[in-house]
Amino acid sequence: MNKNLIRLAVVSFIAVSIPFSPAADDTRLTFDHYYDGPAVLEALQYLNRTYSDYTELRSIGQSEEGRDIWLFTINNPVTGRDTDKPGIYVDGTIHGNEIQAAEVCLYVANYLLTSYDTIPAIKELVDNRSFYIIPIVNVDNRARFFEDAASYSIGRTARVPFDDDRDGLADEDPDEDIDGDGEILQMRIKDPFGDRKSHPDDPRVMIRTEPGELGEWRVLGREGIDNDNDGRLNEDGPGYLDMNRNYGFKWQPPYVQGGAGEFPMSARVNKAIADFVITKPNICFDFAFHNSGGLIVRGPGSKLAGHYPSSDVAVYDFLGEEGEKILPGYRYIIGGQDMYTTHGDFDEFMFSNLGIFGFVGELFMGSQERYPSDTGRGGDESYPRGRRETSKQKFSDNLTQGTMFRDWKEFDHPQYGKIEIGGWRPYSSRIGQPFLLPEMCHRNASLVLFTARHAPDITLELLEVKDIGNGLRRVRVRASNENAIPSLSQNAVRRKIYRKDMLTIAGSGIEVVSGGTVDDLVFDRVDYVDHRPERIFTSIPSFGKRDIQWIVRGRGRATVTYDAIKAGNQSLTIDL
Repeated sequence: MNKNLIRLAVVSFIAVSIPFSPAADDTRLTFDHYYDGPAVLEALQYLNRTYSDYTELRSIGQSEEGRDIWLFTINNPVTGRDTDKPGIYVDGTIHGNEIQAAEVCLYVANYLLTSYDTIPAIKELVDNRSFYIIPIVNVDNRARFFEDAASYSIGRTARVPFDDDRDGLADEDPDEDIDGDGEILQMRIKDPFGDRKSHPDDPRVMIRTEPGELGEWRVLGREGIDNDNDGRLNEDGPGYLDMNRNYGFKWQPPYVQGGAGEFPMSARVNKAIADFVITKPNICFDFAFHNSGGLIVRGPGSKLAGHYPSSDVAVYDFLGEEGEKILPGYRYIIGGQDMYTTHGDFDEFMFSNLGIFGFVGELFMGSQERYPSDTGRGGDESYPRGRRETSKQKFSDNLTQGTMFRDWKEFDHPQYGKIEIGGWRPYSSRIGQPFLLPEMCHRNASLVLFTARHAPDITLELLEVKDIGNGLRRVRVRASNENAIPSLSQNAVRRKIYRKDMLTIAGSGIEVVSGGTVDDLVFDRVDYVDHRPERIFTSIPSFGKRDIQWIVRGRGRATVTYDAIKAGNQSLTIDL
């Protein structure tokens, strides 16, 4: 543990990071603290050692600063290869300061493995699904969050130099821990013409002045100095490549989408993840965990993406509405419609380019760290001006003994003179208190598991073998899916991203005369194929079925095979 981290832990009892060193006995991971980068890797190595028959741990590439991107795969090889089963992809911390996303990913892995022998539903998932988990996407800035002076509001992007202020220099004016306490807090200065004043009930809180009202404070921003002497503070910090604006679908240049990078996939981590995902066409759903809002977000992220097919929207709605029940207080929303426009984001890349359903999980709810309003209602709208901050102060005072807030203290700034430094500390906004972590991890992991249970499971059923004369027999088979996720999204079918599922009938001494998909069993309406009737290409819808018919000549044993990319393979033996 580095010196800054030790100092931070000594100053406050808030548990920020505990190195993971499992004993030789049956040690379990705990989720009442935050794991720093090395501790996440140690935890994954421990799970890999302990459950070596079911897991694989490997690096899929390196970041701009040379850190490994660790992929943890869970699959029971006894029940088949990972690519022969529906796959669920889970990642976190694409934004480096959204640290608790890694804890949720780690919790998913730990819960699946430690519950395999005791919870039948978990055993069924591990036996019949594959899980691909990358707890830390932005390995550089999440590491910097723990190693350097920290703030909840910096360290979002990839560590790619960028000239934010267009002065010909890159990263020359960052935030700085000018008082040397290991944290980057807020600066304010006395100013009767400023737009803030102290709250009458709590002087720690600043509220905006009314029009025409004299002020008391001017907020200078986060700690720092004007390094390049351009009259601005901290305007050109390390990097500005938002990895969640850099993926290769409807990417827009930086003058349209801030943080987009020079070109799609220019971030090394994004390229490594995209290269990996393409090798796993069995992935049918992805979760990308972020850290603020209490939201379950689906695309589209912008109007450029167009409208999603109605059948795909129905899948999202079923899972999202159930998610709101699994995660009380969270809202299921459409990103580009209900939040803000994004171009080149990961979720859109996965759905539009690869036909993979997915959610962005925004984890933190600010209402959890505030006293309720006088009305008893939750939500920001129930807090009058200034009340949100005072209620948060009461939460800090009474549930963390005041450790979330650093009282304002005078400091002699080399450029501004006498100022004050203080405010909300790194583990106070967007990053929940550690005692709230276990429930947050479990509930979000439960949504992952609920969704995994609804990955496509295809069942083959023989409907009939009927003699229709002249040595011919009519064979009808039903392929059904009792789950919410179809074998292929309608988006994948429309864009022809993959070949469709293939149903084949074969047998020695059997000739297939015709074949097709049955549109209506009662009226015997069949959509016959023109060529190679033994093979029928189709997809199995959400909570739905496909009935297939063949006319065959001959006797003996035939095998019907269902070959799918995302739903696993099945076979059925028929005596003719």
